[in-house]
Amino acid sequence: MAIQWLRCGHHVYVVSTHDGSEAACMMLYHLLLQSVKRQQSAGVSPGQPHYLQYDLDDDKKNEAEKAINDLSQAATGGSLYIIADEVGGYYRSPYFYKVCDKLLTQVSDLHLWASSCFHGHAPDGWQEECLTRPLRSPPAVVREVEQDDFITKHGDVKPYTERGHSGDRPGDCVTCGRDVASFLLSLRVGVTENVTTTATTVSSTNGGTTPPCLQWRDVLVLYWNDISDDSGMMKGLEEASIPVRVMKDDDIEDVSTARSDVVWVTSGESVCGLERKVVICVEDNVLARFYCMSRCTSQLVIVYS
Repeated sequence: MAIQWLRCGHHVYVVSTHDGSEAACMMLYHLLLQSVKRQQSAGVSPGQPHYLQYDLDDDKKNEAEKAINDLSQAATGGSLYIIADEVGGYYRSPYFYKVCDKLLTQVSDLHLWASSCFHGHAPDGWQEECLTRPLRSPPAVVREVEQDDFITKHGDVKPYTERGHSGDRPGDCVTCGRDVASFLLSLRVGVTENVTTTATTVSSTNGGTTPPCLQWRDVLVLYWNDISDDSGMMKGLEEASIPVRVMKDDDIEDVSTARSDVVWVTSGESVCGLERKVVICVEDNVLARFYCMSRCTSQLVIVYS
């Protein structure tokens, strides 16, 4: 939102409200400076970001009044644009609420966006939105964090929600399909440009042979339950322009000879004895390990509920 304000030519004030928020707000301020430089390079005349630091946890120095005065005077034509990150702190200092409410009465066109890892910090009557999807940490880290007392005992932090998955099983889930597609693209499957340059470097250590790049025919997506052409997994792969097909009875010869350069999707039980360099195993159970995972000779991905 701050970048959009800058594009419109507004001055944006990044406000740190206590010592614990200084690092995050400083980082945000520098990110906005970089955005301004990019906009200027593109011929745009953006507004400018400004950084302000206050300590509203302890108002011994009348920090709240100082913040109110500074920001009120910064309003241009009755408009004021403020971003405040990690506001309030754990102890929910009342001085942040005071600043918000005072500015609302003194600035006719106030735009104030604030965030906090603790919920319930919005002043009375202000709109609050709880965002609970984990965006940065991997699942193993999220599982550890969500055991903290702030979440489980005190309720100061909202529990995490699912990362946008749908359906009862991974095979029904578009997000799982997108994640699989992202992994395959990271392996540069189907990419041919610049392969010669890379292979030349490797050839000096493997007897002069050039390692072949991965092709779509080197990939199998194996499942235990049924996956149809319109399943979430298929949609997620197709969205990424990956050539993918569900194996039918008439396709067995094509699959066994790897004739078509496509990613085949089928059950592990249907391709006993076949091998592929890359295997995506959808659903993790005992039979899946034996029938599906054993088909893999290099890269194995397990997608499970």
